[in-house]
Amino acid sequence: MITITKQFRFEAAHTLPNHSGSCKNLHGHSYLLEVEIGGVVNKDEKSPSYGMIMDFGDLKKIVKEKIIDKLDHTNLNDLGIYPTAENLVGWIYFMLKEWAEHEWVNLVRIRLYETVDSYAEWRKDASLFNF
Repeated sequence: MITITKQFRFEAAHTLPNHSGSCKNLHGHSYLLEVEIGGVVNKDEKSPSYGMIMDFGDLKKIVKEKIIDKLDHTNLNDLGIYPTAENLVGWIYFMLKEWAEHEWVNLVRIRLYETVDSYAEWRKDASLFNF
């Protein structure tokens, strides 16, 4: 299987009221999201997406519409979930899952960096989560 990955950046704030440290206070992050999809390379020489699994521009449009536009410059506590990086990755997975199944592409990996050196990740090959 061939995969492609697109990165997205957004800014958002949240609080973790149950946290014992400073994260219980309102604070923000500059998030980096990576969405990786896999599939079969298009072999139709007459197709505009010939030689691709999917056009990067099309992937950008979908993720922007379904994820980035809903999260950028928001308070993540308004999502109705406890906004840890782990829960956000689960939320993103569910927001993209139906689209991916409809488009016949495989979600392979979703990685969300909360800081430059800390991230949570969903991977198809290690899907142990009960989301």
